[in-house]
Formats: sequence, structure tokens, C-alpha cells
Amino acid sequence: MTQATEGTARYRIRHDGQTSPWMTAEQLKQATLLGQVPPEAMVQPSGRSEWIQASTIKGLEFPAPPESQTPPEPADHHPRFQTMRELLANFLHCPISINLRQADHFDEAELLLCCEDHFEVNLPRLKTRAFVPYARIKAIASVELDEQGNQYRDTHKVRIEVEACQAFTATGD
Repeated sequence: MTQATEGTARYRIRHDGQTSPWMTAEQLKQATLLGQVPPEAMVQPSGRSEWIQASTIKGLEFPAPPESQTPPEPADHHPRFQTMRELLANFLHCPISINLRQADHFDEAELLLCCEDHFEVNLPRLKTRAFVPYARIKAIASVELDEQGNQYRDTHKVRIEVEACQAFTATGD
């Protein structure tokens, strides 16, 4: 059997110590599209002694690598957050409960901003915006509301317990 038929270019692939049988240009293109030929594989055109890296050959298209090797978490699985900032960032512009004025009284607030060392909340009833250092957080509770939505922030409400702030003692309510 001849390596090349008159007018038909042939190629073979070398990868991971294996060398493929001869194939046509069309077969080579199909193999790359199917992910059977990685970009780092070496290709040898018939009639030549040199090997060329597949990624350098014009006309070959390689599938995009998968975004993640780990399977996505199921929707009902509780997400894991590395930092308090990461947890709070999921609830930006959402209602939260926070005890800024008294240790045992929680006010409704809106989480406005999560910075490197503090977060900001709006307390609409008090017409106040507060800047709270993360260091003042005692606990964060993420309370499940219902099973209607499938996004974490839509089905949970955050309750933040902090060290009460003396700045609020002068205001009466």
C-alpha cells in the first residue's frame, strides 16, 4: 500500500509515544475537531522527514479545553465561601438583618458594598449608612427562606451579628 495516492496529501500523528496510521487532510481535520489530536501532537506530512507541531498547522481547529475538571455542585448543595467578604458579596443590594445599635436588636438593612476591610449597609428606617469593619463581626447566619428559587441568594437571608456600636446610643427610636 502506498503512503500517498496521486494528488492526495497524507499525514500521520505522533503523540504520547504512539504513531498513527496515515490519514488524509480531511481525516486529520476531523480528528482535531473531535479532540483526538491535541495541539501539542506532532504531525508528519508524507514524503517529509520532519515533524511539525499540530498547533502550528494552518486550517486545523482544536476544541476549547473544558472550563473545569470538577463537576458542578448540585443546586441544592450549600456553596462554600472562603472569606466573609465572599459570602457577603453574594448578598449585595439584598435585604439583611444586622444588630448595629444593640446586641439583642436586629434592624433591617441593605448591603451596599463589600470592601477589603469593611462592608457598608444602608439602614433605611434610621436614614443611616454604616461602615462596618469585618473585624467587628461575631457571626453570620444564612437563613433559608423557602424552596422557590434555585439561586442561593434568592432563597436565603443573611443575619449579621456584630459588636454593637456606641455611635448609635445618642439616637433615640
